[in-house]
Amino acid sequence: MSTITAGDAFPNLRLATVDGVVQLRDRWRDGPLVVMFMRHFGCAFCREQLIRVGGAFDELREAGADVVAIFQYTAEATHDFCASREVPFDCLADPWHEAYATVSLGRGTRRTLLGWRVAKRYPEAIRLTGSPGGGPKGGDMAQLPGTFVIDRSGRVRLAHYSENSADNPPVATLLDVVRAVA
Repeated sequence: MSTITAGDAFPNLRLATVDGVVQLRDRWRDGPLVVMFMRHFGCAFCREQLIRVGGAFDELREAGADVVAIFQYTAEATHDFCASREVPFDCLADPWHEAYATVSLGRGTRRTLLGWRVAKRYPEAIRLTGSPGGGPKGGDMAQLPGTFVIDRSGRVRLAHYSENSADNPPVATLLDVVRAVA
C-alpha cells in the first residue's frame, strides 16, 4: 500500500472502545481531528507524546480540534492504560492492526527502533515520563508511529510517518495545522 499524503482522503477507520465501535469520520465532521497512531504501552516516546499533546489539549480544543490516540491493544487494555495516565482525549483500540495497515504504517528496523538518533532522545523522554517503560507488553515492538491531521471534509492536512521510534511531530506543528484548517 502507498502512504497517505496531504490532500488525500483519510480512510474511515473503525476502531474499538469499551463503549463499542467508533468511526473516525464521525469525529472529524465537527472540526479538525488529530489522529496519533502509537507504538506499544512500553514506548517511552509514545508516552512522552501523550503527555505533550495532553498538555496542549485545551489549546487544540480552543482551536477547534479533537484528538484521538490509537493503540494496538484491546479496547479494555487501551482504556485502562490511558485512564491510568489521565489522558484527556479518547484512546481507541486496533488489536488486529487493521487501521495501522490501512494507513500504511510500517515496522521499524534495529536502526530505526534502537539507533543513535533514538538513543540520544531517550533520556529526555524518560525525564518527562518518569519511567523507562519496558517491553511491548503484548504489542508489536517494531511498529512505527504516525500522526495525521484531518479536516472537516475528511482530507489529510498533515501526514507524519515517523522515521524512527522517537520521531513524533512537535505540538506546535499540530497546532499550526489545526489553526490553518479550523
